[in-house]
Amino acid sequence: MPAPIENMILRYVKAKADWWTNIAHYNRERIKRGGTVDKTVVKKNLGRLTRLWLKAEQERQHNYLKDGPYVSAEEAVAIYTTAVHWLESRKFTPIPFPPLSYKHDTKLLILALERLKEGFGLQVRLNSAAREELGLIEQAYDNPHEALSRIKRHLLTMRTFKEVGIEFMDMYSHLSPVYNIEPLEKITDAYLDQYLWYEADKRHLFPNWIKPADSEPPPLLVYKWCQGVNNLEEVWDVDDGSGDSVVMMQSQLEKMYEKVDLTLLNRLLRLIVDHNIADYMTAKNNVSVSYKDMMHTNSYGLVRGLQFSSFITQYYGLVLDLLVLGLTRASELAGPPQRPNEYLTFADVETEVSHPIRLYTRYMDKVYMLFKFDGEESKDLIQRYLIEHPDPNNENAVGYRNKTCWPRDCRMRLLKRDVNLGRAIFWDIKNRLPRSITTLDWDNSFVSVYSADNPNLLFDMVGFEVRIRPLRSTAKSVMGGGATPTQTVHKDGVWNLQNETTKEVTAQAHLRVEEEAVQAFDNRIRQILMSSGATTFTKIANKWNTALIGLMTYYREAVLNTQELLDLLVKNENKIQTRIKIGLNSKMPSRFPPVVFYCPKELGGLGMLSMGHVLIPQSDLRYSKQTDTGVTHFRAGLSHDADQLIPNLFRYLQPWESEFVDSQRVWAEYALKRQEANAQNRRLTLEDLEDSWDRGIPRINTLFSKDRHTLAYDRGWRVRTIFKQYQVLRVNPFWWTHQRHDGKLWNLNAYRTDMIQALGGVEGILEHTLFKGTYFPTWEGLFWEKASGFEESMKFKKLTNAQRSGLTQIPNRRFTLWWSPTINRANVYVGFQVQLDLTGIFMHGKIPTLKISLIQIFR
Repeated sequence: MPAPIENMILRYVKAKADWWTNIAHYNRERIKRGGTVDKTVVKKNLGRLTRLWLKAEQERQHNYLKDGPYVSAEEAVAIYTTAVHWLESRKFTPIPFPPLSYKHDTKLLILALERLKEGFGLQVRLNSAAREELGLIEQAYDNPHEALSRIKRHLLTMRTFKEVGIEFMDMYSHLSPVYNIEPLEKITDAYLDQYLWYEADKRHLFPNWIKPADSEPPPLLVYKWCQGVNNLEEVWDVDDGSGDSVVMMQSQLEKMYEKVDLTLLNRLLRLIVDHNIADYMTAKNNVSVSYKDMMHTNSYGLVRGLQFSSFITQYYGLVLDLLVLGLTRASELAGPPQRPNEYLTFADVETEVSHPIRLYTRYMDKVYMLFKFDGEESKDLIQRYLIEHPDPNNENAVGYRNKTCWPRDCRMRLLKRDVNLGRAIFWDIKNRLPRSITTLDWDNSFVSVYSADNPNLLFDMVGFEVRIRPLRSTAKSVMGGGATPTQTVHKDGVWNLQNETTKEVTAQAHLRVEEEAVQAFDNRIRQILMSSGATTFTKIANKWNTALIGLMTYYREAVLNTQELLDLLVKNENKIQTRIKIGLNSKMPSRFPPVVFYCPKELGGLGMLSMGHVLIPQSDLRYSKQTDTGVTHFRAGLSHDADQLIPNLFRYLQPWESEFVDSQRVWAEYALKRQEANAQNRRLTLEDLEDSWDRGIPRINTLFSKDRHTLAYDRGWRVRTIFKQYQVLRVNPFWWTHQRHDGKLWNLNAYRTDMIQALGGVEGILEHTLFKGTYFPTWEGLFWEKASGFEESMKFKKLTNAQRSGLTQIPNRRFTLWWSPTINRANVYVGFQVQLDLTGIFMHGKIPTLKISLIQIFR
């Protein structure tokens, strides 16, 4: 082919490719911004971005094979020796290959299978892959011995694996990868995961700073961290003379998963597990990854969708922790191997104050450190930093990240010394990590300095924005007009932090919900609205309820301080209701009084939960940005014609602080009762525990669940649940807890009875429905739930697509007919009054669904 023509073709192809890429990015911007986007546009965009990501990933893998390995020999040896020394000092015995007749085998297998089965909760129709997986799981339940010997054979001999499919879960703000793995291999991996976590936990492989831990849900972790900071030795003593300062640094181990070098990983794993298992685990990461027609071999980086990747992550993270902390401080934090320290405590005060690093926590790939420096140490550190990075124009304060969600006088004050100290610490810690493995990025970190001039300690952890304010009488006032003692604040969303020794409240932690978490909730509701084109009204309401319970039970009192979130809740609750109204072809408020949405399902309503009927506290717009003025006035959330007060979900959830305090009391009581019972040689009865049965974290009743003996072997379950997001293409609003371990951390029975009362009692509710027309003597037998569902029994039959989509209309029709006296009413202000043919019924305006149902009755 002549060169000019070839060039023309190449130019054309390139232009088209650029156009394709640009459109993908442009549409993603729109989606991210929250503009209205068509469902098909979102789906196509997800596909395009997946292809672009895979192309970049192929390039990355190719470069690694060409230029790698990136870890130099010296670095690798240093990392390896650090790990060796640490394991020796902890007297760690490696985990052997699971013996043929291992005594906990059946329990671990059952746990593994149950975990895999959870993914298939309520799906009615399964595709062939899912059906195959369920079949294999059932088969393993039926012949556990056969399954176990197969698993062990595979662990010993299998080193090449089927290809792994990858898809992305669209969160609108970002995409997260979901890996699809051959079912038979999945069972092997799941067993290995349970085995490793159990054995590692028994041998105390993971020191106390590695989170998420099974013993505490994330909000409790935040509470413990605040209490831990507050209980350090003389932590808030930073008066002018001494020049002391407390520094809280949070950061993220950038690209921790992507930069895992498999050869190094194999070496590190061999230190703690049998070499066969180590080889199996690394080989599982070295697989082909495919999406439609694109495929590459993963030879660099961790495949997060493996069942045991949570274990690898936490162990690999431990090695990085040692690089950050240094071996001596790490063992001081962990305590002697015979009796390891509790989380955030030290063997004695001398050990605690002997080194500036006072506290350390790593939550998966996020790192939190607390330092305390005296004047000399901080001066020295700042000098070392400024020699490397001179700052003649004092520009360090420019671009210093701050928490803009707090009013101005609650943020960090960017004074020269404090800013330099923050930058110096970040620089120091960053230099401890080799770039080839992971690094810290200033834009994803935040360093808060508490000193004589800076009275707040700020950070955010697992979705909570926290501001700790010590109650010291010596705090300087903002205007510099002498010392003003800090007042204690009494309101929702402020935790009192007690000093363990004196038992007085020495600081308060103010809570908010993090910007990203607010955004994530908004995106989740957008997703629900986008996917609810042809679903039933109850399904939409159910999805809203789950999303709302997930949000409210996690953040609880923090929600009340976050005005943006309250606004969003109102807006989204309204959107959900509008979607349902549009399904009936009318948005007229008089047709839809609150009873239609909030009335429980048994009475034919949708059973929606409400967070929107609140008064949103407003502060004076001018001053609230500057300082914490308190509430000046309120603004109504959702409102409606009927003067009913719809109960608010928040008031039915116990705030975290009282949960935690209650929990300490209840568990202490339980220990006493147990002791008494043992002394009298009797067993504890339900009467003994009646009042504390549904209390505590985890709930007391979890001690008496029927599968407690099996669950005792389920270690590492919390982090495993979090890693589920890389294995199952589904949003799990309760990723942070598990009912069988933590118990049920909320109870909404009271909400329901109050809602029925608020809507005028059962009789009052039934006044709005066709109940009178049914001529039932009483309403008691009327409850309709699944049992009646004609469409439920039809689901399993062989149906055409049209028939199947017709099924979804049945519940909607039933709903419309039941509420027809309310929906089809005379006082609508638009629409003619039309008599239906051959009936005495008058329709006010057009409601097609209702018309069909009514005509059918008179056929």
